[in-house]
Amino acid sequence: MLYNVATAYHPVQDIAKLMPGWKIAWVSGQVTDPNYSFVAVNNTEDVYVLATRGSVMANDVFTKWDAFVDWILEDLNDALVHWPYASTSQACISAGAYLGFTGMLLARNVLGAGESLHDFLLANTSAKDKQLIITGHSLGGNLSNVYTSYYVELLKQKGIPADNVSLFTFAAPASGNSSFAADLDIKLVNAWHYQNNNDAVPHFPLVQGLIATGRFYAPNTPDAAVITVNFQNLQLTLQEVYLLLSKVYGKFDYQQPQRNYITFDADLNNNFLDNTLQDWLAQVAAQHQLYNYAKELNVILPPVNVKEVHAKAMA
Repeated sequence: MLYNVATAYHPVQDIAKLMPGWKIAWVSGQVTDPNYSFVAVNNTEDVYVLATRGSVMANDVFTKWDAFVDWILEDLNDALVHWPYASTSQACISAGAYLGFTGMLLARNVLGAGESLHDFLLANTSAKDKQLIITGHSLGGNLSNVYTSYYVELLKQKGIPADNVSLFTFAAPASGNSSFAADLDIKLVNAWHYQNNNDAVPHFPLVQGLIATGRFYAPNTPDAAVITVNFQNLQLTLQEVYLLLSKVYGKFDYQQPQRNYITFDADLNNNFLDNTLQDWLAQVAAQHQLYNYAKELNVILPPVNVKEVHAKAMA
């Protein structure tokens, strides 16, 4: 529900209506900024939640193939870079995730005294009687994994236990390689990750995930195996496109964390069942919605005012 607030046009003003008893105490910047983050606190000031918004795309990004290809091949910069906040020197994350993480490090609180996110969390959530929950959806979940890895390592260096820190991600693409994922599993016991098996984003950019996406949504329709597209001047089926992508990303060893990794199957949206590219992309977009994850957890999300502020903003 708090992540739902992050998608609103006026989160700071609207949170009291959407989540009575909660207020926002730290904000990364303008709501139009990519990967907008805030820290909310309940009225007892015992529970703090860091919510990071992920990709915010133009309404028709999933209905135009060229835009979709740009999103996969350009906006998601998935070359691996070294991750220094791990117990192994082999840990790496995507270059795009590192850029997003750097933005989180540089952000200053626009509501308070301009303190950094880690300084705010250390000052307000490191006591034993406090609880810190870190959460995000889509690329926000990706960055939540990355920031949690950093913050727990920071606590360790300061001799502060991380028992009161927990992590919940929804529909997060893989943040890094197998060494990064294994290190995150080890350093934080209180972590849960949710994936709709019909959602393409958390399958990315894992080899088996890309192969699985190429099989969407057979034996039902739309079926990627029969829909053809122009991909880099080649006429291919969507299934063939994803097989090619699986070979491209095979060398990177991307992996999802394994601790409390929960999968489920959301129903297909009955509005998008034709064997056309448009319906396949629309079905992909529908499956990625936060609503599917809320429904799986029996959570009712109140409607938020999004207006047109959410133009394309990628990590």
